[in-house]
Amino acid sequence: MRKKLLGTIAALVAGAGGALAQNAPMRPTTAPVTMAPASGGMADPSFMPASRYNEPIPPGMPGMPGMGGPEGMDPGAGGPLPWPVPGPYGQTPYESPNLDDGLLGGAGGPTRVYVDGSYLLMFPKSQPTNYPLLTTSAPSDLGRVGQPTTSILAGVNNKLNIGTASGFRLNAGIWRREDQRMGIEVGGLYIAPVSYNQFLQGSASGIPLLARPFVSDTSGLPISLITSTPGVVGGSALARATTSVWGIEANGLWNAYRTCPGECRSWNLNFLAGYRYFELSEQLHVTNRATVIAGNTLPYGGVLVGADTTLEVQDKFMTLNKFHGGQVGFQSQFTSGRWYVCITGKVAFGLTNQRVDVSGYTSAINPILATNSTTQGGLFANASNIGSYRQDNFGILTDANATFGFNFTSWLTGTVGYNFVHLSSVARPGNLYSGRVDPTLVPLSASYGTGVGVASPFSYRQDDFFLHGLNFGLNFRY
Repeated sequence: MRKKLLGTIAALVAGAGGALAQNAPMRPTTAPVTMAPASGGMADPSFMPASRYNEPIPPGMPGMPGMGGPEGMDPGAGGPLPWPVPGPYGQTPYESPNLDDGLLGGAGGPTRVYVDGSYLLMFPKSQPTNYPLLTTSAPSDLGRVGQPTTSILAGVNNKLNIGTASGFRLNAGIWRREDQRMGIEVGGLYIAPVSYNQFLQGSASGIPLLARPFVSDTSGLPISLITSTPGVVGGSALARATTSVWGIEANGLWNAYRTCPGECRSWNLNFLAGYRYFELSEQLHVTNRATVIAGNTLPYGGVLVGADTTLEVQDKFMTLNKFHGGQVGFQSQFTSGRWYVCITGKVAFGLTNQRVDVSGYTSAINPILATNSTTQGGLFANASNIGSYRQDNFGILTDANATFGFNFTSWLTGTVGYNFVHLSSVARPGNLYSGRVDPTLVPLSASYGTGVGVASPFSYRQDDFFLHGLNFGLNFRY
């Protein structure tokens, strides 16, 4: 009887132990193990699937015992997470980990590659002018600056308002590994040429009066080059200024800090360092054309020309500024749900290669007499400054951006933001001429060729340049 009782107890204990063994929670292995199917066709029950980053699935991941969702992740319970760990190691500012795409093998994993494209609506700094370019007045005042009836038509307040410019900005980057500690980013911006145009047309009889004013370097008095005046000449005048910008950059990224990717609100910080190139190209053209009315004569190149002769004067100033420099900066992003705000600041130090080309001419065409003559030199572009010039100047380029974004999906984000770009030292066309001109250097002056003075020898005058405005873009992540 005692042997039967002991045998029954032993059988109960063995059965209970087997049941507990079958219901015990499984611990993940440190590496995924694939077992061959048993003879009955069933896989080994100890097999555990791995994440898409070839790392074990920690206990308590979604859909597993011990956790109700991403916010309950326990980094120390079962090995490394498929996400990069929080702290000073690095998560890209373009991450959107709290979308509901899942953390295992889906699009919610860490970003490796991203592309960010934006349309730019920018406002460049106006081009400066050293002296008014075009004026009008009563015939008695001859368009001279400072006279009671004179009005400035181009170069008001010594500037030409360029207006609104359109362009785009493109950035692309890749993180070295899923831990996102180090990465590389390249990018560039392009602003299409934008221009200021002021075209004025007088009648064949010379109404209204149009003039190009200047100050005589010999007498110090304001005078003017007449383009249109009643009964003498009829003509037109054009002032045109253009500005275009483009640049590229390449940076290494280092993530300094981030909060846990599973949190609803997160913050991270990246530092960057690299190379920056920025190019500013500008032009200033001023052209006037006048036809002599019958019964009148005008000086040209030291002689007088008569009726039906068309006189054309052109000044052209062209500048090209090429900045090369080393760049440092940061990217910082705060995320709340699907919304985020990203602040980026960059500063580059280097040299700006400045090139200036000055040219000008005056021509006289008489179709009746079949004569055509051209003389070098216009008004502000004359024998004192015509030529090409180069120099290098130290410059500092600052680039700041604030962007708001909304994550439509784990891989697509819409953005809107504000940009500001500033270069400390550039050559600009309107600063490269002087309002004081020696009349003996102007082909349409009665005193042309009678002196040897040099009124306005060329000299660089440094200025700064900036553009600012809005950006609207899309960001793609993989």
